Amino acid sequence: MNNNPSKQPSLLTILTLAFTLSGLLISVSIIAILYNNLKAGLQEELKNRLLTITSIAALQQDGDTLLKVSARDDEYYKIINERNLKIRSADSDIIYVYTMRKNEEGIYFVVDANLPGDEGIADFGQPYLEPGPTLEQNFDTIDRTIIEPEIYTDEFGSFLSAYAPIYASTGERVGVLGIDIAADKIVARERRILNQSLLLFAVSLPVIALLGYLLGRFVTSPYVKLTTIAQKIASGNLEESTQIPANSREAALLADSFRTMTQKLRQLVGTLELQVADRTQKLEKRASQSQAVSSVARAITTIQDIDLLLPKITELVCEHFGVYHTGIFLVDEENKLAILRASNSPGGQKMLSRRHRLKLDTNSIVGYVASRGNPRIALDVGTDAFFFNNPDLPETRSEMALPLSIGGRVIGVLDVQSTHPNAFTEEDVATLSTLADQIAIAIENTRLFAEAQNALRDSETSFERYIKQEWSSFARRIKNTGYTFDGTRSQPIKSKDGREKVKTVTQTGRLSLERDNGGITIPIRLRGQTIGMLDVKPKNGSRKWTQDEITLLEAAAERAALALENARLVESAQQRAARERTIGEISARLGSVSDVEAIMQTAVEELGRKIGGATEVTIEFSEEGSQE
Repeated sequence: MNNNPSKQPSLLTILTLAFTLSGLLISVSIIAILYNNLKAGLQEELKNRLLTITSIAALQQDGDTLLKVSARDDEYYKIINERNLKIRSADSDIIYVYTMRKNEEGIYFVVDANLPGDEGIADFGQPYLEPGPTLEQNFDTIDRTIIEPEIYTDEFGSFLSAYAPIYASTGERVGVLGIDIAADKIVARERRILNQSLLLFAVSLPVIALLGYLLGRFVTSPYVKLTTIAQKIASGNLEESTQIPANSREAALLADSFRTMTQKLRQLVGTLELQVADRTQKLEKRASQSQAVSSVARAITTIQDIDLLLPKITELVCEHFGVYHTGIFLVDEENKLAILRASNSPGGQKMLSRRHRLKLDTNSIVGYVASRGNPRIALDVGTDAFFFNNPDLPETRSEMALPLSIGGRVIGVLDVQSTHPNAFTEEDVATLSTLADQIAIAIENTRLFAEAQNALRDSETSFERYIKQEWSSFARRIKNTGYTFDGTRSQPIKSKDGREKVKTVTQTGRLSLERDNGGITIPIRLRGQTIGMLDVKPKNGSRKWTQDEITLLEAAAERAALALENARLVESAQQRAARERTIGEISARLGSVSDVEAIMQTAVEELGRKIGGATEVTIEFSEEGSQE
């Protein structure tokens, strides 16, 4: 081993190198942490933004129209293209909006939103030759919005892609919506941050070397102490005290430099923590608002009763938007009053109990929105001239009302109130506007559903009444209303008891078992109406009927009902044909004569022959001026 002191590095060199390397490690660690955190924050912000855009855009897709697209020039292609162009124009960073489906050959484009002159647009039916790994792996099972994990760059720039399922009105997933958002700004900012970090590193390098040199000249005790402190700082312990025993001016200056650097690092880390906390809070708020939109969308598809749907919506809005009162007003049929239909707050419940209503004028925010069809926000109710002080809601400090519109017609107002001034941001307005559109659609859907249910009930009632009348008339016309079979032969029923039993079964329409003789009575039902019965009795005392036997008898009764109905329809058709034939014959005979007296004579003769029996037919003109 070579122990020649002249060949060993000096203590100053060793200390200078040691503290220089420690300083470099600290700088590189901090720069790397800052760069990675900022880079991750930028990409996360872009992903959350794209997630929100794609989720909202997917709700605007019409799966039924997508299924009808067959060519680039058909009307369904144009409808989807116009809708996707609106989505693309909503954000300047959105580059491509396209819908896709899949067949035996793979994924293909249906509508790639385009304007005349756009480049790089896929045609209808064009295969997607190089889909992203996330899309390719999840296309068949996608049930929510997903995002490619990494930004990709090609000759057109840097992009980040997201995909969401498209559903038809039946609930079937019929395609996938894709949105590509430009990431050039994010990539440029990442490069700029990296360059700044490298510049900071280059600037700090001589400073660290100088500090190492000064520390190298320190005596052994300050050197050991300073090495320990540097190691603790490098490990992330920024609270370590930098009080160094100063046995020289250089040691005191170096100790002071370390104290300053540590304080700045603590300040920097504290600032970053505040920024991260603030951004996390905003992201959580956005996620909660997106969840509210999704919850309302689910409620629309599951709740058809407007009296249950509207209170549920008010609860969701208050839960996810942090407001203390939400009210939904509906405009009356005369378009004169806005009537409160749902609210979640105690004050709102009082207003509901007294049937709170407002005129469609400018004396209130709700009335203003309902009459004008434009949203209205009062960020400070004390200074807003349109705000009306409501004693049931004394804690209101800011209010926002949004119109509920269908086809340009205002059908109601969504009113939200907060206990804090300036409580509503632009993002809240945008999200609640989307929510208001969904609420309007839900109200209209429930109204249409109720009308359809009422129409169906009326139709069923009318049809049941028609069946009952037709079968009552048919039963009066036929000679025999029933037959019985005793095992040897069948014969018509003449007993009045049997008719009374038929009447009882017709009124109840229920299967009955007789305990005394083991008989069973099966109602013969036709489209909800009981038109007769099938009565079965054992010859040898009581009997227990099995479920299979009962099922067999019920099936026979069902087939008998259909056969009887077919026979009645045939007879009715034959009667109508006979009437038409008779009318035609009489009309032909009358058309063959032109004399008035001959026409009257022919008419009475033909009617007498056709009617038959001892019938006297007379035809006579009324006298002029007679009222008879």
